[in-house]
Amino acid sequence: MQEFNDDLLHEYLDATLDDATRQAVEGHLASSPGARAQLAEMQALFASLAALPELPLTTDLSAAVVAAIGQGTAVARPLPRWVWGLLVGQVVAAVVLLGPRWSLLWPWLGTGRAIATDWLASVQLATLAWLGEFWTGVTAVWQQPNLPTLTFDLPTAQWALLLGLALVVWLAGNRLLFVND
Repeated sequence: MQEFNDDLLHEYLDATLDDATRQAVEGHLASSPGARAQLAEMQALFASLAALPELPLTTDLSAAVVAAIGQGTAVARPLPRWVWGLLVGQVVAAVVLLGPRWSLLWPWLGTGRAIATDWLASVQLATLAWLGEFWTGVTAVWQQPNLPTLTFDLPTAQWALLLGLALVVWLAGNRLLFVND
């Protein structure tokens, strides 16, 4: 029998225990006055609950609950802070990119589409050139020749031994080896 507890007493009172467990609980009840007192207390509680009268509901609340649920889902929620931050960041980026050129762009708006597209192409090319230089500077740090080079010149037998050891570690780590079924 598992450890004696309230759950076993509830199952005993509901008559849902199998025969072996029921007999073990009855044996424990026969030998333990504390368990018998706990069983008597539960039986008295369930008897008093069963003796309570059925009271009909005087008010039907289902319509009010459904209406309250419907109102709760229709409430507009404010945008999260990260969305506001993203919007503000886009506006700032547009102002930074267009700010210095706005005075030059304003007279061109009436002269034609070709001038605006030429300006946009020049801004894009300048931006791409800057990004290219920036990325070259960032990757130059990774391309430093002062990193040591590791070489593994092992004979075939030692490679086989290392791979076999790795396989054993992998099998044991995934509980496929050295486990009792």
